[in-house]
Amino acid sequence: MYWRFGDYTLDLRTAELIGPDGQIHVERQTFAVLAHLIAHADRVVTRDELVEAVWDGRHVSDATVSTSIKLARRAVGDDGSTQNAIRTIHGRGFRFVAELEQPTPTRAATGPEATPCETPVDNDQPGAGRPSLAVLRFQSVGGEGLASQIASALAAELITCLSRIGWLHMIARGSSFRFDPDTADPAEIAAALSVRYLVTGMVETVGELATISVELQSADDFGLIWAERFACNLSDLQTQRSQIVSAIISSLELEIPKHESLSARKLSKAQFDAWTHFHLGITHLYRFDTGSNLVAGEHFDTAISLDPEFARAHAAKSFVHWQNAFMQLGEDRAQPISDAIAAAEKALTIDPREPFAAFNMARAKWLQGALEEGMDWFGRSLAINPNFAQSHYNLGLMQVLGGYAEDGAEASKTALRLSPLDPLAYAMFSTLALSAILRDDHQEAVRLSERANQEPGVHYFIPMIAAAANELAGNTATAERWAARTRQLRDDARAAHFFHSFPFRDEKYRQKLLSSFERLGFA
Repeated sequence: MYWRFGDYTLDLRTAELIGPDGQIHVERQTFAVLAHLIAHADRVVTRDELVEAVWDGRHVSDATVSTSIKLARRAVGDDGSTQNAIRTIHGRGFRFVAELEQPTPTRAATGPEATPCETPVDNDQPGAGRPSLAVLRFQSVGGEGLASQIASALAAELITCLSRIGWLHMIARGSSFRFDPDTADPAEIAAALSVRYLVTGMVETVGELATISVELQSADDFGLIWAERFACNLSDLQTQRSQIVSAIISSLELEIPKHESLSARKLSKAQFDAWTHFHLGITHLYRFDTGSNLVAGEHFDTAISLDPEFARAHAAKSFVHWQNAFMQLGEDRAQPISDAIAAAEKALTIDPREPFAAFNMARAKWLQGALEEGMDWFGRSLAINPNFAQSHYNLGLMQVLGGYAEDGAEASKTALRLSPLDPLAYAMFSTLALSAILRDDHQEAVRLSERANQEPGVHYFIPMIAAAANELAGNTATAERWAARTRQLRDDARAAHFFHSFPFRDEKYRQKLLSSFERLGFA
C-alpha cells in the first residue's frame, strides 16, 4: 500500500519515498520511522513505541531517535521549526500531521493488506535489513479434522519458537494465519506481509501414519531454499512434535543466513547495510584461518559502525577474538580472550536476550579455564533459545573437559540431531570422540574422530584428535597418517597448543592424551 500527502508518496511495497522531483533516497530506519508515524497519524507515537517498532526494542539513545526524526522531516521538506508534517508533542512523543489521502493497495491481494505498523522490508533488495519470515498455516490432508488440528498446532509452535531468534523478524500468527494455505498465492502473501521468506507445510495422515512436509521459499524469486519431510505414527506425534519443530528451526537458522550471504553477493558494495556485512562476515567466520578471520572481523566492524547498537554483530566480533585465541593465531593469547569478553559484554548490554552473545561469553570463559562459569553461560544461551545447536555442542565440550564424559556425549548428540549439517559438525563429532577416549572406548573414539574429519572446514586440532584416538587404540600406522595430516594444516602443532585450547580439568585425562601426543611427536 502507499500513502499520499502533499507532493509526496510513501510506498510500503517498494520502500520508496517519491517527492515532487522523483525518488528521495532515505536510509532504512528513516523510512521505517516515517512509515510508522504515518500509519498511526491518528494519535501521538511515543519514543518507546518508535524504538520497539523500528529498532526492535534494542537500547538506543534519545539522540539516535532525534536524529531519525530530523532526517525524516528533512526527507519530506519539513523542519523542526515549521513542523508541517511531523510535530513534536513535548513530553509525549511525535505525531504525523500532514493531510493524508486514503491508503491505497499497490496491487491486488488474495489476503489482508500489509499491516502498516510493520517495519517495511524491500523484497527487491535481498540482504537489506533484518531477514523477515512468515510461517503460513500448514495445509492438511486426511484425518477427518485431526490433520487440520496438527497443521495449525505445528505452524503456531514454529512461530512461537522462531520469535525467540532475535536476528529474525517474525510475522505474528494473527497476520500469517489469515491466508488460506490451499488457495493463496505465495507472491501475494509475501507482498502483503512485506517478508523476504515464507515457510509453508503440509500434514498428511493416512491411517496411523502422519507425514509432515516443510519448505522454505525466498520471496525474491520463490525458489525453494530448503525442504524436509518427517514421518511418524500418529500415536507418537505428540512426543515427536517438539523434536520436529526443533529440527525445522535449526535448519532455518542455517539456511536463511546462508541465503542472505548468497543474495548479498548480488549487491554492489554501496548497497551493503549492517545486516549485509554481518551475513558476509558469517560466511568467513567458520573457516578457522588467519585470513578468513580477519575478513570476518572487518565485516563485523563495518556492521557495527553502521549500527552501533547491533548486538549480534558485537557478539560475532567476540567470536573473531575467541578464534584468534583458540587457534593461537597471534603471539599474544591473553588479549584476544579479554577482547572476546568485552565484545560479548557489549552485545549483552545492548540485548541481554541475545543467545549468540551468551554463547560467545561462555566460549571466552572456557579459554580462561573458568569451565563452570562457561557452562552457566551456555545454559543461559539455551534458556533463551533451546534449539541453539552450537550451544548444546559447546556445553557438551565443557562437560567433557570437566570430566563428565556421558553428559558431554548426550549434549553433543543433541547438537547433531538439531543441526546435522552445522558448520561446526566436525567439532560435535570430535567432542563425542573425546568423550569416548575418557571412557576408554578407543575403537569408538577412532570411528567418531575419523567421522569428524569427513566434515568440511576442519582445523588442525581435528586430525590431531584422530591421531591420538588411533594411537591409543594401537593403530600406529593410521595414527601416524593423521599426525602427518595435522602437520600439513599446521607445521608447528604441539600438545601445548591443544591443552591451551582444551583445558582438561582432570589431570588423569590430560596426561592420557599428553602421553599419546608425545609418542606421536607433538611434544
